[in-house]
Amino acid sequence: MCSPELSDFETTIWQTYPQDEVLVIGITANNQNQIDNFVEENGITYPILFDPGGGGGVQGGETYDLYYLPNDGSPYPRDFIIDESGIIQYANNEIDTEWMLIILNELLGNQEIELTVPYSENWNMIGLPLSVENPDAQFLFPESVENTLFTFTEGG
Repeated sequence: MCSPELSDFETTIWQTYPQDEVLVIGITANNQNQIDNFVEENGITYPILFDPGGGGGVQGGETYDLYYLPNDGSPYPRDFIIDESGIIQYANNEIDTEWMLIILNELLGNQEIELTVPYSENWNMIGLPLSVENPDAQFLFPESVENTLFTFTEGG
């Protein structure tokens, strides 16, 4: 994991939930000296375990290979939430702490959670203008639509 993600897990999840309800574990294939230095530099207090080298995973490690998710070159590690029955309830290769909090609260029976959502006046929740003369995607984002499945020839 990278520093911001580790710090986010530390403060938002590990330090927020009782450890008998939510356990955060980092797993890495880096050597122990790298792990120890990284943990100390970033103030990480949750356990980080060593994953011994494995064969097929991009980053190596037996556990990594078992739970590998294709990431299309994403620099982020894989994040999982596993329930008390051992069933994976969340798997992602991009950090999404807000969504993880929703899943954790649902699994723990906590229904209320406070999220801060950035808001821009005259834009909706998916980032599109509320009122435009022409709502066609080719009009709004011409450079993003050309040469995709959204471009068609006349009558096609």
